[in-house]
Amino acid sequence: MNHQSRLSRNYISLALAHFTAKVISFVAAVVIARHLGADDFGVFTFSFAATTLAIVIFQAGLTPLVVREIARNRADAPRYLTISLVVRAAGALTVALVAGGIYAATGSTAALAAAIAAVALGFSSILASFTDVFQGFERMEFVAVVLVFNNLATLAFVVFAVAVGAGVLPIIGLYAAANVLSVLFGAVICFAKFARPTAGVRWNDFKAFVAEAVPFSLSALVASLYWRSDAVLLKLLAGDRAVGIYGASARIVEGLVLVAGSFREAIYPILSKYWPSSPDPFREASRAAFKFLIALAIPIGVGTSIVAYKLFPFIYGPDYAEGWIVLAILIWALGAIFVRELTAATLFAFDLQKMVLASNALGAVVSVGLNLALIPHISYVGPAVAGVCAALATTSFNLIMIGNKVRGLYRWRLAARPAVAAAVMAAALALGWRWPVLLNVCWGAGVYGAMILVTRYYRLGQIGQLLRGPR
Repeated sequence: MNHQSRLSRNYISLALAHFTAKVISFVAAVVIARHLGADDFGVFTFSFAATTLAIVIFQAGLTPLVVREIARNRADAPRYLTISLVVRAAGALTVALVAGGIYAATGSTAALAAAIAAVALGFSSILASFTDVFQGFERMEFVAVVLVFNNLATLAFVVFAVAVGAGVLPIIGLYAAANVLSVLFGAVICFAKFARPTAGVRWNDFKAFVAEAVPFSLSALVASLYWRSDAVLLKLLAGDRAVGIYGASARIVEGLVLVAGSFREAIYPILSKYWPSSPDPFREASRAAFKFLIALAIPIGVGTSIVAYKLFPFIYGPDYAEGWIVLAILIWALGAIFVRELTAATLFAFDLQKMVLASNALGAVVSVGLNLALIPHISYVGPAVAGVCAALATTSFNLIMIGNKVRGLYRWRLAARPAVAAAVMAAALALGWRWPVLLNVCWGAGVYGAMILVTRYYRLGQIGQLLRGPR
């Protein structure tokens, strides 16, 4: 199977899974938001945002290292699985104990919510140890199955919680229960088909792994600062309602970021395998991913900013109607984020994880600095502006670093035809402004898809080949 076929198969598996899972997750978030109201939804959003800042170093930070090393030598999978399970479990337990200690000392509801969220995210972190193995073996269909299972379990528990009138703390607790079920499900698949923990790992192996993982983990931590610090600063400077309104907008954008995440997860093992031994396949795979991401990012940014005024209150209800402006601004970070996801995977494949750390540190400084400056004056609009600026800063940095290593890797002229198609789509959306919002969205998507074919950015045969994947 050639690299293009693997990329196609892996991306389709992940994209469909992420789309399905995100729809399920988004439905759960909307149900929670409508049930709790903006103030309590702010507590919900804050608890996960604050905890993520601490626990992400044990979750996302380890994934690039584990996936890269297993992709290079699958025989090492049992060793890396064992190490990552131990490190992640220890890290999650530490965060939960700290949050519990703060609650014991202060009696704060927010601290108790954070402690429960830490348990939920801890099991999510352990689940990542199994999906990292699947990804390292380039078996993204198993990542897809586990991801969808996890979100279905979460939605079932959320619907039950809302049906019985549960408050914010029981709802967070049910997130933990769903993650426990998912860990058991992922473990069964991993142990049966790929790798099992081994007793042959020594203390020196743990120390060497942790030392090598530090740049990855620090990179994930500082990246989380500009993804999650906005909610924490909003809580401190503007209150729960501002967090709830902003969090509702951020949920939509984060869901769309998963589209780029699907590409990153699909292409990262391929890039790791081909660099530096096979530069031509490496370049071809990179450009194929870039072409897809550009074609997706441009219409999403243009279309969402136009329909946000009608779409946002339609989804969340009148209590959140004022948040449409946040979505209209924040969506423009998405194009930069799409490219940043690809460039981060490329830098990791180059063994330039310290550059990703520097990039994320730059984004964190931009995000935190602008949030502190803007939130006191424009409340929840401030983090939206800061998010766009941080995304542009980090993506630009990554592109400069990659250009120093491989010149001309991405062909920016590819953006011209999607831009023309998006302009035609914008005109079509304006013509259908009085239509129901979902009809208008479908109309715009259809016009854009037709223009992609008219401009010959993709042809029907190419699309069919990609959808079929390997034979």
